[in-house]
Amino acid sequence: MSEAVNLSPSSEDYLEAIYRLSMLGKTGVRSSDVASLLKVAKPSVNRALKMLTDGGWITQEPYALIYLTEEGLKTAESIFSRHRTLQLFLREVLKVEEPIAEDDACKMEHVISDETMKAIHSFMKGYFAP
Repeated sequence: MSEAVNLSPSSEDYLEAIYRLSMLGKTGVRSSDVASLLKVAKPSVNRALKMLTDGGWITQEPYALIYLTEEGLKTAESIFSRHRTLQLFLREVLKVEEPIAEDDACKMEHVISDETMKAIHSFMKGYFAP
């Protein structure tokens, strides 16, 4: 399972969304952008942000930008890496169509064992190596 054992799959999705948005070069992330990316209502985002703040994964002043903490960044990078590796495996190796590969990778990233994830990651390194 994911390193983020204290996070629910939903919380992992929020953390990953914040990470993805922060990779766009912004200095911080707006909660409305998180809601838009995840296609959820703003009150749902606010509840998730409170939990992530209480857990030490993000910082946010009321009505301000969201920032990943050091621990939040480490956890989000791990979640994102799992997602991308699974998505590439499904799309490039198994030839699953993109929308399905994206959806399935999002579901799988939360439940796959570390051992299986490491095996897939190693396979993918060899698959793309010259």
